[in-house]
Amino acid sequence: MIPITIRQLQYYVATYEEASFTKAAEREHCSQPALSAQIGNLEKTLNRVLLERSANGVTPTAAGQRFYRHAVAILRSVTLAQIEMAEASGDIAGQLRVGLIPSVVRGLLPSFLPRFTESYPMVEIRLIQGFSDTLAESVLTQDIEFAVVLEPPRHEGIEITKFADDRMVLISGPALGFAGGESLRLPDLPPLDLVVPSPNHILRKNIERHIWTREIHVRRILEMDSVHGMIDFVGSSRWATILPLTAVACDLGSDRLCINPIIEPHLPADLYLINLRQHPLSAIARLYAEELRGQASAIHERAAS
Repeated sequence: MIPITIRQLQYYVATYEEASFTKAAEREHCSQPALSAQIGNLEKTLNRVLLERSANGVTPTAAGQRFYRHAVAILRSVTLAQIEMAEASGDIAGQLRVGLIPSVVRGLLPSFLPRFTESYPMVEIRLIQGFSDTLAESVLTQDIEFAVVLEPPRHEGIEITKFADDRMVLISGPALGFAGGESLRLPDLPPLDLVVPSPNHILRKNIERHIWTREIHVRRILEMDSVHGMIDFVGSSRWATILPLTAVACDLGSDRLCINPIIEPHLPADLYLINLRQHPLSAIARLYAEELRGQASAIHERAAS
């Protein structure tokens, strides 16, 4: 019997999950003919048709669906074996590639990252900042090991874990006149001059939905994709913005900003950790994620007290 290779399993899982040879080849950083040939060889070895080809892409057969589950389990086991061997020395060392949304970068990293790098000097960190959709793509292409996002993707190849509770807050400067810390019902407020992210951001879509239903009254809108820029701008103007509490974690107790929890309308803000299902997290990644999670929990305990 011709042996099945790890590469064939990787190519098959990517094609199954993307339902396209072209997208799978892009994800696996290979040519489409090479990927198709490897899957063809896999089907010959198994003597089964795994994927039905059509002009609209590929659809797994019943045999293909069963084999997908085996393939993911095998790839996960191989990764776990590699992780266990790498961790046999007991040293916390190696490379960590992680993606974070801008609110987490601004709110948590200033207090978290210096301590982490000091505690683990042998860990080399590569940090990517991006929106949820972009970070999900980076997880799929294995450019990063995991990401913390606001809106997890609906993708069979991605494992989703609740990371931390968060809540949306209205952020403004003293000039707007809100009492910091007071919970607000946005339908009761007069029209706001509101700074929002661009339409490709999930937060913008959620805010617009409540503007349409008149639960948020808006006089003017200003688009800005920089979380740092949004917060700095509203702090020195009569504009306001809506962001997760995490984004202003380092500003709690400051006189420069008014931070008001939003109790109506409901705006989802919880954070999720996403990683490739076939690649469980390494010890370094687990350690980083747990310490970052602890920092997020501490922020919310502080805000509630």
